[in-house]
Amino acid sequence: MKKSLYLIIRNAVFGDIGLLRDIYRRASLTVEADRDLFAAHPDWLVWDDKMLPFTRVAVVNGRVVGFVSARPVNGCLELEDLFTDPDWMRQGVASALIQDIARRGVRVEVTASPQAVGFYEAAGFIADGFVNTEGGPAPRMYLDVTCAGH
Repeated sequence: MKKSLYLIIRNAVFGDIGLLRDIYRRASLTVEADRDLFAAHPDWLVWDDKMLPFTRVAVVNGRVVGFVSARPVNGCLELEDLFTDPDWMRQGVASALIQDIARRGVRVEVTASPQAVGFYEAAGFIADGFVNTEGGPAPRMYLDVTCAGH
């Protein structure tokens, strides 16, 4: 059952860093297929706060429930992070954050977790090959907001 959402999306601030690290870690650990990788690389569970200037947070009733980080790269936005508090997953938070980024009117690119491909496709992203990452091959996808009707 969906929670009633009155979602506010705003720029992340310094005071959000602890919450973002917590959401990042807990959301990452919900992907069972990645747990062995995280056990081998526990440093991968620490959110890089250098992304703070590029981060937007979703807030419900004063509580940060998700965030997205997208930094400009070669005239596009590279989606670095998209995480939802596990208590708020499948409630439309990540979709709202993607819509917020898409409003910038710039192509958005992402190296997707294989488990997230279905979500990204539903959000309008198109597969565009694979890249090798430390965690293995991962799909590259893009959202061309001029074509996606956003």
